[in-house]
Order: sequence, then structure tokens, then C-alpha cells
Amino acid sequence: MTPPAQASKGVVPRFLAGGSLGYARSWVKNVVKGALGRAPHFTAQDVLFRAWLRQLCGGPKLRQITCDASTDEGAGSQALMTMRAIDFARATGLTYVHTPFSQIHHADRPMQAWAEAWESHFNLGEGESRSRRDGGDTVNYAFTFPTLHALFGIEASEPDFDDATILEFRRRYYANKSPRKNEVLSVCVHARRRNRRDFHSGDSTDLPRLARTLARLRSVLDAQGVVYTLRLFSQGHAEEFHALDIPESALFLDADPLWSMREMIEADILVTTLGTFSYVAGLLCDGIVLGDASGPPARGWLAYDANGDFDSEALGLAINLPSTSAR
Repeated sequence: MTPPAQASKGVVPRFLAGGSLGYARSWVKNVVKGALGRAPHFTAQDVLFRAWLRQLCGGPKLRQITCDASTDEGAGSQALMTMRAIDFARATGLTYVHTPFSQIHHADRPMQAWAEAWESHFNLGEGESRSRRDGGDTVNYAFTFPTLHALFGIEASEPDFDDATILEFRRRYYANKSPRKNEVLSVCVHARRRNRRDFHSGDSTDLPRLARTLARLRSVLDAQGVVYTLRLFSQGHAEEFHALDIPESALFLDADPLWSMREMIEADILVTTLGTFSYVAGLLCDGIVLGDASGPPARGWLAYDANGDFDSEALGLAINLPSTSAR
């Protein structure tokens, strides 16, 4: 992310006008709550408004942010939001205070164990101070990021992460794990599918496009005489993936998502599809990543288009790099 610029003309007055109305509403509600013996509550936008107004009036500057994402989001979405909060803090000179995961959607075990497992998996709070979840003046990036970006003059269309930031996230990921060396080149594929536990409206993977991409990938590997394994991670039933020409024994459907993501991150070649679970796995993977060109950009990835085509020559060259063959 590039250094912050000044907020665009009119951003601050609009923010103050809207924020004052929202803060007044919250204040009135809290008066009523107090009368009923209930604890007061201010929204994330209220906290940002109060901190920014205090700064404009000559008081202490906004100093720190955290990320406490929506509990309706899954592990990939919450991890990506945390990554963006850390990156934003670095770009603006703010202090990032880490809030550990507490609730993550799609839990397959008791919630506390589920959240702690993902916290240890990503390890994004490594080296950071911790938030006590006590409100106060720490701004929650997860619910204020459009406003924060506007106030600090950072365009939302800018690339999310530079190379140094991605390397830092990978270092944190491996700080509590031992990297593996794959004896046989490992190719992993993620296909996002709608299922009964998925309440979001994101699209499922375009399987015909993915089939063309995998056919092209196989042809490059076969032409070079590379020995490899190919596994697909998704949800659903085996017959749904017939078009991909992957043996049923290599389909890992509804498998442990923590194990599945680790297998993808530590693959030599990872094929991602749309969705934050896939995207975060790709960001943390230090192998070769093939990503859908219609998705968000990521540095260093090879992109496959709507026809499943990608730069075969670039893939062939990347396969022969020492960093890939020595994993």
C-alpha cells in the first residue's frame, strides 16, 4: 500500500455531519439503557467519530486500530480483513492492536476451540499487542474501513499488499509451524461451492473454466516430464466434479478446513478460485499460484482467463526455479 495522501475535499465535513447524527442517536439510546440498568454501547463508527473529533479539536490523535470482524464471516474473510487492518496501520503510521478471533462461521467444533484453532493457524497476532475488547478509543477497522480509507486519502482500488507485507504474513504463519518439503511436486486446487452452511451470495466456481485450466496445467507438467500429485479441496459430492477428470481418491470434499488450507498453502502449485478462503491460501502460499483473472489482484500470481488460458511459458519457467523444486 502506498503512503497515505490527504483526504479528498469534502470528506471530513461529510463524515462529521453524518457522524454527529449517529453519535447523538447512540447517546440517546445509552441514556435509556442506563436508566434500565443496561451497559452502554457505542458503534464502531461512533468510536471513530469521537476519536477524529477529539483530534480535530486539538486533543490526542487517533493512534490505534484493531480488527474485530463480523461473526457471520468465515475464516478466510476474517483473516483477510485482519491482514488489511495490519497493512493499513503500517501505511498510516497507526498502531495495530490485535483482537484474537472469537467467533467464526462454519464451525465444526465448539466455538472457542474453532476460533482458537484458526487463530493459531494464521498466527496474525504474532508480535502484536493485544486488545482487551473493552471498547475505549481503539477503532475497529472491520466496520469502519471505507471511512478510514477516505479520511486518510487511500483509494480502495489500490492493491492490497506489497511484497514485503505478504512475506511478513507468511513469516507469521510459519512462526509456529515447520515448513515441509514435498517429495513429489504437489498441485492443490480449491473450488468454492455453495452448500447448506453457506449463507452468502458469492458465486460457485465455474467448473468448466476450471476444467480447461487444469487440462492446460497438466499438459505443461506432462510436457516437462514432471511427476506430481493433484488434489482438489471443496464441498459437495464426487459426481459434481466429474468434468475435472480428477480421480475420486484425489477429491477431498468436506474435509477438515484447517488441514485443507494448510495443504493448499504448502503446495508447490496452487490453483485458486473466487472466494476469500481461496484467496488467503494463495497469499500465504510461497509456491506457484494460478488465480482467476476476474478475482482480486495479487502480486506474483499467474492468472487464468475466462477460457481457462494462462501463460504456459511463464508456468514452465516457474516450475524449474529452485524455490519450487526444493520445497
